[in-house]
Amino acid sequence: MSFDLSEFLTEGLINSINNGLIPSDLATVYAGNYLVKSLITQAQVTQLSDAITAYKAAADKAAADKAAQASATVDNNSVQ
Repeated sequence: MSFDLSEFLTEGLINSINNGLIPSDLATVYAGNYLVKSLITQAQVTQLSDAITAYKAAADKAAADKAAQASATVDNNSVQ
């Protein structure tokens, strides 16, 4: 069994973004540095980019849902 550094770095960046440990902009910088040093491939940078896009979409949806819920609460309070 061998250790795959490129997979470790890619998954580490994706998990760090999803867990809120590092901002996506910083992960992009790290990925660029790893790519320049040939530690990860362009396909893995694309994988990271796709993960960032999915994370941002989920965060935007959560924020919109929270805003809608807050708006509904305000509407209900004004009716009572």
